[in-house]
Amino acid sequence: MNDRPQTNLQLLNALRGAGYTDAEVEQIKKAYDFVARQFAVWFRASGKPFIAHLVGTAGILCALRARAPVIAAGLGHALYAQGELPGGVPGATGSMRARVRRALGAETEDLIARYAALEWNTAALPGLRARLLDMSPTEREVVLIRLANELDDHLDLEALYCGNAEARLRRIGKGLRIAADMARDLNAGTLAASLDCALDATLATELPSGLRTDRAASFSLVPASAIRRRSNKVWRFAGRAVNKGLGILGRISRIPG
Repeated sequence: MNDRPQTNLQLLNALRGAGYTDAEVEQIKKAYDFVARQFAVWFRASGKPFIAHLVGTAGILCALRARAPVIAAGLGHALYAQGELPGGVPGATGSMRARVRRALGAETEDLIARYAALEWNTAALPGLRARLLDMSPTEREVVLIRLANELDDHLDLEALYCGNAEARLRRIGKGLRIAADMARDLNAGTLAASLDCALDATLATELPSGLRTDRAASFSLVPASAIRRRSNKVWRFAGRAVNKGLGILGRISRIPG
């Protein structure tokens, strides 16, 4: 799974090559078009464009032959935590969910909301694994999305390029490997093997510190052109205000004393 897609075209070609119907591929393209707008200026802590990670997660789900709504949810799995949609609001509001439901469909939105609510950390993983086989099919699909996300997180040695690389390495040592066991429990042996290899490679590789970013979490960058437009707008507004003020002063000065 190391060659998972990282662009929209690679994903669409992978879907068509895997035998998904035209309607299913169009559904996922529609999801991409919506999600890409929400992450256009967002980057991972490593500096990787966020949309590439989302496409990678969806591509891994495609390789696993997940259902089309699950792949679409893989594309949008971070909508309620990152990107432009949350707008600084913690959690998913009703209006957010309604907007995503209109864009992606009720089933995909439900998977994304369940993904956002799933507790996922090294302390919670053993209990989650213990409940895995008793989960509903939908709940297991949410876990599968999370495992695909985890794999894309660690392919390309991404953790080593982050400003908090040491903390990310400790997370692997503290129990993240159970994710591979969970993949095996879901009969996703290829995913499990890929997770093991990605985690092993991350732990075994030393990267020059100069290649790291100074970021510990995802971030957004405002394009320079937008800053210039905003600055020009402020200056125009200030200029009009000054001219208006001067005009008022001029009229006052002409009032007989």
